[in-house]
Amino acid sequence: MTSGSPAFGRFILVENEKWARERATFLFHMERCMDTRFADIVQLEVAKSDTTLVAIENAPGMASVVLMTLGRDISVDELESVSRAISHAFIELYGDDYLPAFEVTSPGLDRVLKTARELELFAGRFVRVATREPREPIIGTLGASDGDSLHVTVLGVDRVFDMRQVTKISLWDEILGGACEG
Repeated sequence: MTSGSPAFGRFILVENEKWARERATFLFHMERCMDTRFADIVQLEVAKSDTTLVAIENAPGMASVVLMTLGRDISVDELESVSRAISHAFIELYGDDYLPAFEVTSPGLDRVLKTARELELFAGRFVRVATREPREPIIGTLGASDGDSLHVTVLGVDRVFDMRQVTKISLWDEILGGACEG
């Protein structure tokens, strides 16, 4: 079989497809292992700082580490410091070649609160609550949540919402507002 024959080209193609499948499986496994290693390092480095880990979110080709500080806004310097600490620790343990692409960010005004932990972390902050009822969303201070109900203080009055009726809870800033609705 010569490189000019059609059979040779088909053989290479089949071998390349087989190699690609095996490599994809290997990379998928390696990526899952790296996610665990990366998450462990993130948790360790965040514990050393004066910040709180909100979430590690996976996006295509990148991880996003979301941090906050309790009782005040997180500074860019704090985000940069944690980012450098994560990079340094990961490179020290696993080498530069395996460092995943990642960013360290604050929750942002448009953050949608999805988990009970996030509701607990952001208690006392302004939120915008949308419900299934056909009326304007409610803006107020996030209170306690027990899984079945959500407490929001609006103009000094505590309102209780059935969680089954709540469609979206997002952070809100009393001066800047929140995310654009689209």
